[in-house]
Amino acid sequence: MATLILFGSFIILMILSVPIAFALGISSVLTLFITEKMPLQFIAQGMFTTVDSYALMAVPLFVFAGLIMEHGGLSRRLIDVAKSFVGHQTGGLAGVAILACTVFAALSGSGPATVAAIGGIMIPAMVKEKYDPGFSSGVVASAGTLGIIIPPSIPLIIYGITTNTSIGDLFIAGIIPGLFIAALLWSISYVISKKRGFIGSGKKATWKERFNYINEAKWTLLMPIVVLGGIYGGIFTPTEAAGIAVAYSAFLGIFIYKEIKRADAIELFKQTILISGIILIIIATASTYGRILTIEKIPILIAEFLTSLPVGSWVILCAIVILLVFIGMFMETLAGIILLAPILLPVVTELGMHPVHFGIVMILAAEIGFLTPPVGDNLNVASAISGLTLEQVAKATLPFTIALIILLFVFMFAEPFIMFLPNLIGGTGR
Repeated sequence: MATLILFGSFIILMILSVPIAFALGISSVLTLFITEKMPLQFIAQGMFTTVDSYALMAVPLFVFAGLIMEHGGLSRRLIDVAKSFVGHQTGGLAGVAILACTVFAALSGSGPATVAAIGGIMIPAMVKEKYDPGFSSGVVASAGTLGIIIPPSIPLIIYGITTNTSIGDLFIAGIIPGLFIAALLWSISYVISKKRGFIGSGKKATWKERFNYINEAKWTLLMPIVVLGGIYGGIFTPTEAAGIAVAYSAFLGIFIYKEIKRADAIELFKQTILISGIILIIIATASTYGRILTIEKIPILIAEFLTSLPVGSWVILCAIVILLVFIGMFMETLAGIILLAPILLPVVTELGMHPVHFGIVMILAAEIGFLTPPVGDNLNVASAISGLTLEQVAKATLPFTIALIILLFVFMFAEPFIMFLPNLIGGTGR
């Protein structure tokens, strides 16, 4: 009865276009109210307990750091460096956008933030150089997905907290897949650019010009080394690293580049509070929903059902991949992770899959969700920047989305590739 109310009310609320955070909360309240299995105080206590987490403090801090980088001139300097190296090649500006998104991803930890920071500069620049507006938007929207797999990544932090998996190990495991995805996106953009005649600027920068751009951006380029090196070197935790990222980016924006003024502070704090508030509400309500699922033993029942099927383990894993992609189309990333990870992790571990490996697979599936309607966060940001419709941007990202779906199936069965760095380093702990 409780399970029927929980799922039924949630589906009805989603059909009525109720925001995901409120749909999760309302369905949880309704279930406890009707079944009277637990007092309603359980929801308030559960939500407070969930957000009362040291590791979770990294989320608003990384959001704040990303906004500072966007407004402090850090993203523009990254683009200048990338343009000096690849801007002259066929599809050069597409390569610049992907390279800039790769580096910015290692600073912001967010997909939509990466699209906003890089897309705000690169999409108009590409259109000015006669690149197709749809292609320009599609490249940036696709490359922006790197923001959640290249560490530090907010969704990886949430997965680590939800499943009690080492966040440090998840960060390490995301490096090679993230760089591989960046190379794949670059290859696809090159093929499309060559076919459509997007020849780039044609002007190759001299090494002197390149060194000048590198010198101008040297403090920005040091930031991933400081933040990630501190985590992997055991100097500070991922949460402390988020604080370091805020302090470092603020110092650059205020004192070195001098592009953040006192008047900007209120707006930066306001945006941080709004974005973080949305994220934390989703986390709180989704975790409560998940607790009710656990009480009803839904994860155990699903795990027992899937592992008892008279099919090979590879069939079950493929089915899980399809499920993750489908759910990602309709559910916000963090809510999907909090709800699905506790349900699916017992299944995949029973089949011999490492929790860190599955975490990377879940995040790649979430990347695809950023590019697929109706949710498609990256599509919405790119659409707002370019002025194109959501459908036009989605069509432009289709080649990249198909490639990522194929890669998701490959990663599901490529544990040695995913776990190479964590095994090499030997784990970092939380």
